[in-house]
Amino acid sequence: MLARIHAQRYTAFEVIVVDDGSSSATRATYTELWKTLDSRFTLVQLGCPDAPGVGPSVARNTGIEAAAGDIVTFCDDDDFWTSDDHLAMMMEVFDGEPAVDLYIANQNAVTCEGAVERRDWLPGLMAIVGRKTRSHARGYTLALDELVRGGGFAQLNILAVRKATALAVGGFWTRTSYEEDRDFFWRAADAARTVFFNPDLVAQHNVPDPARQDNLSRSFSRDERWMISALVSQHIAMNVASPAIRALCQAYEGDILRRLSQSLTGEGKHALGLLYARRALAARVSLKWALYTMALGWRQLLRGRAA
Repeated sequence: MLARIHAQRYTAFEVIVVDDGSSSATRATYTELWKTLDSRFTLVQLGCPDAPGVGPSVARNTGIEAAAGDIVTFCDDDDFWTSDDHLAMMMEVFDGEPAVDLYIANQNAVTCEGAVERRDWLPGLMAIVGRKTRSHARGYTLALDELVRGGGFAQLNILAVRKATALAVGGFWTRTSYEEDRDFFWRAADAARTVFFNPDLVAQHNVPDPARQDNLSRSFSRDERWMISALVSQHIAMNVASPAIRALCQAYEGDILRRLSQSLTGEGKHALGLLYARRALAARVSLKWALYTMALGWRQLLRGRAA
């Protein structure tokens, strides 16, 4: 990953590598690794080796605060940039479009078996810009409602933001270690004067192996991930001004709570299933889900009488 960054044709950059509690064996490799890099690469080590880390939000905030430049971009250690022109294209936009505060590019997603799971990270957004005229040689400026209608969000590997914007929204939310990237993206998009989308593929996301538990997102159970997703949606909605983003987060929260309700009901936890069905209905109203919730309520009432 660092080698691909080192190979960027745009050279006026700094790289702040934040190590958050890696193993002693990993940290022992840095001396030799840094011999292949140069003075633009700085290592920040948080905590003790082999100890629990402070989490991705604190680690990224540490990097943002340490950054000397005006533009901040990211690359997780399990992904990489595929284009040696990624930074050059990005800076061409920021330099040529002073109102752009948030820049998004494109990436594909590859499974641990090497199969391409997604050829475009945001296919809905690709469809939207396919009907637009480019505002710049590199791509398109976007209205917030277009970004919302595009579905999904830009992963950090294809995201760049002005440091001032990142600091204005308080950086990454440190209360969560899951979906903190979605939370940051929508709060930053809300604060940005202009959002820009470059449809060129510049990176590859390696989809975590579902059989492994050493990936942070896989360390949470499925139900825990759903509960955190709902909480993150609420946090975004509380901290943005855009009605479109709020509506998106409320709808997403409703969808997540529906899954949680159905899962709990399937596990025989009927009272909890009903509880989360009601919460899902409050977040996203639909006649079909209202009828489903009523049916759960009647079943629970009959169980109570039978007992």
